[in-house]
Amino acid sequence: MLEGIIKPIISWLLNLLTLGYRDRRVADKELFCKLYSELPLDSDQVFLLKEHDFNQAFSFEYLRPLNYVVADWINPVNRFHNCLVERRKKKFVEKLKIFLDELSQHTAMEESGLVSIGLNDQGAREKVIIKIGKRLNKLSSSAYSDYERFIVSYKKEINS
Repeated sequence: MLEGIIKPIISWLLNLLTLGYRDRRVADKELFCKLYSELPLDSDQVFLLKEHDFNQAFSFEYLRPLNYVVADWINPVNRFHNCLVERRKKKFVEKLKIFLDELSQHTAMEESGLVSIGLNDQGAREKVIIKIGKRLNKLSSSAYSDYERFIVSYKKEINS
């Protein structure tokens, strides 16, 4: 009987002394799992960021999860307790937003249903379009690098 009363009190005291460290760590793990399930490293969307040449057309469907990440993960409810992990997540989302904003300014839907910067349009604009493609490639690679850093910092800080 006494043991049943003492265990919750000890647990409460430990939680108080550690400032809820264990609970925050569990919450961060759950939050990471949620983000990672929306954007796994082996997904087409991450491949688009990492490998795709934006001088080539691609499916619009790849952009939906990326837009969702930007819209949802800026929300303060989806904030990590670990400062380093939160900073890396924030940086990734900011870079992803910059990339998607730039992408939306320079792309259009083709007749085939694919999204393109219009490299197939021949004429004087060809050099400008190639330059835009290079800029998009650089922005997407930067966003991917920040996503990778976010995952590495999570594994190092929380999942160790």
